[in-house]
Amino acid sequence: MAVLERLKRWWSARRPLPMDQRLAVEMDEEGVRVHVIERMSPDWEQSFRWDEVAKVCFKDMGIYDSDVLIIHLRDKAQPVAILTEARGGNDLFGALCDRGLFPPHVMRAAIRETNGGMHCWP
Repeated sequence: MAVLERLKRWWSARRPLPMDQRLAVEMDEEGVRVHVIERMSPDWEQSFRWDEVAKVCFKDMGIYDSDVLIIHLRDKAQPVAILTEARGGNDLFGALCDRGLFPPHVMRAAIRETNGGMHCWP
């Protein structure tokens, strides 16, 4: 029995965690914060205010990787990249749409994408 327990612990320590257990997106009326939960580089820790958003892009990464929301911000050279499979990623997609930052017709085209394409607004 001890061998089985050691094997289970070894396997769970090595298999990748689902993205929603590794990265989380939180939102409020002011803006968005992305937090690393576990097993990801601290570079994924990011935040921005809604009024900073200049452009939103959705990049299809295929069936084996998480798609990416790329948020271009006013007065900042580097965009924010957020994996859509993060905890709260779908809510962020909806909030961008609700705020007019990524209109429904662009969102529908983006989520149907399967060939690695990118959809941006504006």
